[in-house]
Amino acid sequence: MEKSNIRVDISEAYRYMGGNGMPEGDIEAELRRAAALIEETVSPRAAVKLCDIERNGSVMLKGTNLRLKGKSISALLHDCELCLIFCATIGSGVDALVRKRQIGDHAFAAMLDACASSAVENYCDSFEADLKDEYGAQGLYLTDRFSPGYGDLSLTIQPEFCAALDTARKIGVVVGDNLMMTPRKSVTAIIGLSKNPQRHFDMGCTGCVRINSCKFRENGVTCYGRSV
Repeated sequence: MEKSNIRVDISEAYRYMGGNGMPEGDIEAELRRAAALIEETVSPRAAVKLCDIERNGSVMLKGTNLRLKGKSISALLHDCELCLIFCATIGSGVDALVRKRQIGDHAFAAMLDACASSAVENYCDSFEADLKDEYGAQGLYLTDRFSPGYGDLSLTIQPEFCAALDTARKIGVVVGDNLMMTPRKSVTAIIGLSKNPQRHFDMGCTGCVRINSCKFRENGVTCYGRSV
């Protein structure tokens, strides 16, 4: 995907900052300035792998060392014999831009960070749409996108996940001891492929591991734009 196609959703970025609805006045103007800087800086790259699914008490992905444990991922992939795993990033330049602004302008750096979060989600949505077209032409249907840390799928699989995709070599994404990825604005996810149409779910907050420490919910909203 070309960087010129990645867009920041201002209202979404505002939600990431704890706001609700569309920002106005100076906040909107500054968010739009931050969005323009992020859109200029992004360097989108992705790695993807098609895997056969094997079930033996948990979901195992053939050709990898990945064993996906938990009821959430089992339910998502219950009708699938294949799945896609992928990692998408908008690049290290975004991290550098945010760090630079943190030195003298914490408020604007926070806006940049929120806009970067929106940008990587936009990239993932576009990437997923391309996959839907590609595999839809083969008569396959995609499940929802599901990331490590969702539901009861532990974030501890992140190192193995990125190793399976060889992200360090292919797209420059590495996983630290704290399980966080660098560049920070990177996303890993699993999408099931089925021969049958799939039901799509509003995941909500119930299964989220951050439900009791969520800064969005403290401000009366969710990360996906609903009021609490």
